[in-house]
Amino acid sequence: TVSATATATATATATATANNGRSAVILLGALAVHSILEMTALGLARTFGDSALLSLSIALHQPAESIALLVAFLKSGMPKSDIIKYLSVFSAMGPVGVAIGMAVTSFAAPIVDSIMLATVAGTFIYVGATEVIPEEWEDQEHKWPKFFALMCGIISIFGITQYTMTLEGH
Repeated sequence: TVSATATATATATATATANNGRSAVILLGALAVHSILEMTALGLARTFGDSALLSLSIALHQPAESIALLVAFLKSGMPKSDIIKYLSVFSAMGPVGVAIGMAVTSFAAPIVDSIMLATVAGTFIYVGATEVIPEEWEDQEHKWPKFFALMCGIISIFGITQYTMTLEGH
């Protein structure tokens, strides 16, 4: 019975690790797509103001994404060599996105540039409106601080946009 219990425990642990590893890889996929899209927008930027605004927004949230991904992989119990491989793939997504954006800007018709930019912006709005904000509102605890944080974020984006427009002379 001790051997059977140990085997069952080992099997359960292996299954939990595999499931956590799968969850971490799914998170990697989602964040990789997100990274490619946001960096494509940076590659599509035509003005200093647009580039500055996108760079600032990326710089403000990219570290949190990277840490969340690292924590997910560490919790999965995956070997460190595999974690390094997966994180290397994630790190490569940014330059890939910028290259895509720059290639579209340089070689494609302006309509392709517009379609790409609309797709990137639409994806961010969709994810924010259907995933992030509703998830935060599911739990009614701290609803007012969450509301004020959301409003501060919206006002900050508005302020940064207005400031970058003054840099461009609008």
